[in-house]
Amino acid sequence: MDRQETNDISTPTASVGLLGEYLKQKRIDKNYTLEKLSQKTKISVNILKSLETDDYDHLPSAAYIKGFVTSYVKVLGLPLDEAINKMEYTYLNVLGKPFPALNHTKNMIAASPVTQRSQSTDEDPTPHEVIESGDSIIENTKSFLPIIIFGVIVLVFVGGYKLISSVVESEVSDQKTKDLGPKIESSSALVKDSSREKESKNDFRNAQGDKTADQGSQKEAKADENKALPEFQRNFPPVEFKKVKGKLYNVKMDAPENSDETLLPKQIKDSMNSDLQNLYIRAVEGNTWLSYKIDNNPIASVIINKGSDLLLQGSEIRIFLGNVNVTRIFYNNYMIETPTKSGVKSLIFPEESNPKYQLPLFPKAKDDILYTAEEYIKRMQMEEEELEKRKE
Repeated sequence: MDRQETNDISTPTASVGLLGEYLKQKRIDKNYTLEKLSQKTKISVNILKSLETDDYDHLPSAAYIKGFVTSYVKVLGLPLDEAINKMEYTYLNVLGKPFPALNHTKNMIAASPVTQRSQSTDEDPTPHEVIESGDSIIENTKSFLPIIIFGVIVLVFVGGYKLISSVVESEVSDQKTKDLGPKIESSSALVKDSSREKESKNDFRNAQGDKTADQGSQKEAKADENKALPEFQRNFPPVEFKKVKGKLYNVKMDAPENSDETLLPKQIKDSMNSDLQNLYIRAVEGNTWLSYKIDNNPIASVIINKGSDLLLQGSEIRIFLGNVNVTRIFYNNYMIETPTKSGVKSLIFPEESNPKYQLPLFPKAKDDILYTAEEYIKRMQMEEEELEKRKE
């Protein structure tokens, strides 16, 4: 019975294999070139190559990887479950950590031109919920403040009592040892004063030598202590950021798509708020993956399936899209062009906000959580300072 259970567990793992080799072989079997597959999936050739070589260092976050794999196998008519199993197995073996649950990513499913349903890919708390739970911990801590304050008062009282007692005891001791009159020195003692002065100088020199030796020993001890420190693991490795320069998109005021209700429904047009930035994204030719931040709200990640859409409104919107070429994007009811060769694109609305930000907008840390560029830079610098301290 035990042997059978062991075989049942080990067999699937042994048959999983790496994702890249599996995808490449299936593509070749279907007589697809990378260029042809790129045209069908709207995924750049470079990303397809990275998938087939299991090069996760040159792929974006996990949500995008899963989206790429989904589009890849859909075009080739391969079973999605098998590909996802291989993806998770490969991710674990290549990067040494399990594939993230993508609990911060919503899946936008086409229901109607305007109404969408959003589904979480997992029931675990999202990173933003974790942050919120941290806030609740702070609130809970506040409820313990009276107890903590009382404890501090008690400690101060006890410490103060001990301090006063020690002062009183010291005063009593001093009173006992006070001189009661002038001290009379013998002539022999006066003769020896000069020799005593020389001895005290020698004692001072010796003490200085001992102090220098002690300082050297302390430096050696500190060096040994630094060697004993565990290796510092960076969660925010160095990333090269660039100021946003030039235009990120072009507004097409006369585009025929502006009046095409199959792309820009009347309900969407009517919902435009002239006091806000209005961004409408529709996945027309395939799935797209994006992360966005509206005003001071947390970063959200979304997969928009083919035929579904997303409406964003706010005073300021930052967005990073993957597979952007399959979409039609309308800004304040006018279509925009998003020139890109790689298929990924960063956008900022309004355009006047461009100088405030740096690219990449939402870099991914080692913990697979997205951060704004400004947050990442701050944490990256803190880690660099910690590394410098360890070198001292």
